[in-house]
Amino acid sequence: MNSINSALIVGGGIAGLTAAISLARHGVSCDVVELRDQPAAGAGITLMGRAMDGLHELGVLNRCVEEGVARSPQEVWRYYDGAGRPLPGPPMPPGPSTGLPQGLFIYRPAFASILRDAAKAAGARIRTGVGIRAVRQSEVGVTAVLTDGLQGSYDLVVGADGVRSATRSLVFGDAVRPTYSGTTMLRWLVEDVPDVGPDGFYQESGTLVVLFRLLDGRMYLATGRNYVEKPRIGQDAARRMVTEILSAFSAPLPAALRQRMTDDSTILVNDYDWLLTPDPWYRGRTLLIGDASHATTAHLANGGAMAIEDGVVLGQEVAAGGGVEEVLARFMKRRFERTRLVVETSVEIGTMLQRGQPISEQNALRARALKALAAPY
Repeated sequence: MNSINSALIVGGGIAGLTAAISLARHGVSCDVVELRDQPAAGAGITLMGRAMDGLHELGVLNRCVEEGVARSPQEVWRYYDGAGRPLPGPPMPPGPSTGLPQGLFIYRPAFASILRDAAKAAGARIRTGVGIRAVRQSEVGVTAVLTDGLQGSYDLVVGADGVRSATRSLVFGDAVRPTYSGTTMLRWLVEDVPDVGPDGFYQESGTLVVLFRLLDGRMYLATGRNYVEKPRIGQDAARRMVTEILSAFSAPLPAALRQRMTDDSTILVNDYDWLLTPDPWYRGRTLLIGDASHATTAHLANGGAMAIEDGVVLGQEVAAGGGVEEVLARFMKRRFERTRLVVETSVEIGTMLQRGQPISEQNALRARALKALAAPY
């Protein structure tokens, strides 16, 4: 018999929506609240390895493949120098023999739409423009007070509200705070990019530019600058930075992108913050998942995968039965070390990149982590 039959999920991002799908498909009545009225801006996201298993279990993999670009891990981790000459990438572990795609590039808003549709189809109720204000816990349930003044009682509250989680602050106080990694990312979604060269990771003189093709001729670009403290970067400055960075690359594809920059181009500017909440991520009947508990930089391209796995595993453990403490303890046993590996490895690779350490050293560390992550979650 399930001890968790109702849940409030705070946050309508990847972790929150995958948790809603997984829990609802296992018979849990789910409410989802998202503080934003509109989806957050986004460019592209890379999903790899066991994330494909999770999307398959959630019933959304086929639609993701239709709206994204499927790749093998070897195609994901392709490296080139500034002139476009191939460089060695990380040795890849054998993929799981599931018959599923092992890598996927997808437009982030399209991915969010797929997850929202699936959550609603599973029976989850989603409200936007609403966040959480207070949590009152007891042995028999948890009452959540929302920012619109309404409140409800649930068996479980799931805080999936990101790196600056209000749920985490309510339940854990200031014990866990995000740390700036020293890198601020610049992301650009470019329309109608000509096929003049391969996408992948371009590195020159310690500068890394990530280029991935999406559907319909669109290209996702990500690069960054290092700072001691978080900078304030406006759009004019961001466009100049991306243009300057691309000027260091003579390969045809970066050169073509540089020519596409205009005064109307929109650059997404994001500081890379990270955090790792100590085990356990729950207090009583309130659990943190996704970036609320383990925000990472993108140097291992597994942040989205970890959020998906969190949601899937939570549904599995609730369905397996037992008391709330038992369910959440099993969840933590499956999730903590795996997510710690992603956070700590990603931060270390970012530090190596900042120091200008050879790409071979970065990829050796990356390969060890990817081998471990190839194991089932």
